Amino acid sequence: MTLEATSIWFGIIVLIGGLGMFIYGMVLMNEGLQLAAGDRLRRMLETFTKTRYRGLAAGTGVTALIQSSSATTVMLVGFVNAGLMTFTQSLGVILGADIGTTITAQIVAFNVILYLSFPCIGIGLLLYMVGNRRVVKYSGEILLGFGLLFLGMEIMKGAMVPLKNSGTFEGWITSLGSHWFLGLLLGIIITSIVQSSSATTSLVVAMGATGVLSIGGADPLRIAIPIILGCNIGTCITAWIASIGTSLPAKRVAWAHYIFKITAVVLVLPFLAWYPTLVRWVSEGLGASPDNIGRQIAWAHTIFNVILTLIWLPFVPQFAALIKKIKKGTEPEIMRDPLFLDPRIFHSPALALEMARKEITRMGRLTLEMLHSAVGYLKKIDRSGKKQLLEMESIVDSLAHSITEYLSKLSQEPLADEQSDKLAGYMHAVNDIERIGDHAENIMYLAVNKMESGHGFTPSAAIELEELSETTFEMYEGIIDAFEREDPAAAQHFQNLEHLVDEMASKFRGNHLKRLNRGECDGTVGVIYLDTLSNLERVGDLANNVGHVTTGELEKL
Repeated sequence: MTLEATSIWFGIIVLIGGLGMFIYGMVLMNEGLQLAAGDRLRRMLETFTKTRYRGLAAGTGVTALIQSSSATTVMLVGFVNAGLMTFTQSLGVILGADIGTTITAQIVAFNVILYLSFPCIGIGLLLYMVGNRRVVKYSGEILLGFGLLFLGMEIMKGAMVPLKNSGTFEGWITSLGSHWFLGLLLGIIITSIVQSSSATTSLVVAMGATGVLSIGGADPLRIAIPIILGCNIGTCITAWIASIGTSLPAKRVAWAHYIFKITAVVLVLPFLAWYPTLVRWVSEGLGASPDNIGRQIAWAHTIFNVILTLIWLPFVPQFAALIKKIKKGTEPEIMRDPLFLDPRIFHSPALALEMARKEITRMGRLTLEMLHSAVGYLKKIDRSGKKQLLEMESIVDSLAHSITEYLSKLSQEPLADEQSDKLAGYMHAVNDIERIGDHAENIMYLAVNKMESGHGFTPSAAIELEELSETTFEMYEGIIDAFEREDPAAAQHFQNLEHLVDEMASKFRGNHLKRLNRGECDGTVGVIYLDTLSNLERVGDLANNVGHVTTGELEKL
């Protein structure tokens, strides 16, 4: 069974529609997998990347599932930006993703996809429509996407048929056959536009399978291979776009992907005359007939990425050092996981509580940094800093969960009364510090709203906000220092600032309402200003609670 266009112009329309269906099917598959097993996929990438070889296996497996190396590398950019994995760890996963993405072309090369696509669409839609459980519903979406992806591929195959009788296209193919650079450039451009090497390589496989690349006696492999090499470079643009505004290590991931591909292409180009022979030998050795051009093109894509991996995998540390020299710079790295919590010391509750106090202090300093950044954005927004603040908020939430779980387990150990009281206080401190991080995030969003409004604070309002924020920072920083040193006197000293923070917030709120009544400032920005005062006032209250934990006055919480 085949689907074929009847004319060139109709074929172009069908080709566009088939390409759209292919990409939409890929999006559906990706979305379904993310919803059904996204956390497991992420944990797989996070967990199985301790060595370059495990990273290679994880990258290959995940990309084979989601059918998109671009999606995998975009996830890697996010993971490295969030501190979930190091830049060096990501390199093995990138190489694995490059191999995993060739699975799509391999499947397309088999002439059974039309028979598989319709059952997948039917069963997938049924599961998606009637499934009550999340796994069933999203599994249906995965099947539906799979069916649409390969139906789109079959439609693109049919769209190529009229081209075999076109003299113009024959001349174009002859030009590509004699100028490898044109094919390389074509692959880069098309893949950069559609942002999917799977779509472009599958399209080339379809052209080979339908005989379009063989018209005029041309050697289809000599035409297809430069395009395939170009596709491998073009696919890097998605990760590069995703890296805009991220941390330096995340930017290095995008650079690494480009340099991996470009160096491999440069190494393969001198052997273009012999590469088709290698491809035919592998394809026929694995059971394909000599005239199965589609399988040969699919293997050309796979062999290239295997060569890429063999070249760079043994030298991942050296490659990481090279990228760091190319993309220079230093950036402080925030550790996401707890640094001090160790369940093995539960037999010594005093030491375990000491480690918990150190981790809570680290969490407090992170939220203090978030507050400084968020209030600073009220003067000038920093988009890359905004992303970093959100990542810090995620880290604070994660630390709060880890510390609370640690303290809960420690509470099951035999504790003295004083240690039990201290543990209860630490639980309160974790909760209050986590909420301070939430207020920092609130202020950041208020800064974004202020920027979008196009208006600013009046000079007197800006001065008052500066005064309140500096007093709040002084109070919170002093209390965190006192908590770290277990210094009740110092904590009480800075707790005295809490009344000043409340008085200032109340006074400045009244002053601003007067400015609003006089029409001195925009109403929208006026509300943003009042909300900022309220958030800072609440930070003072929560910091005061941490002070009570330090002084041992838990009854005041």
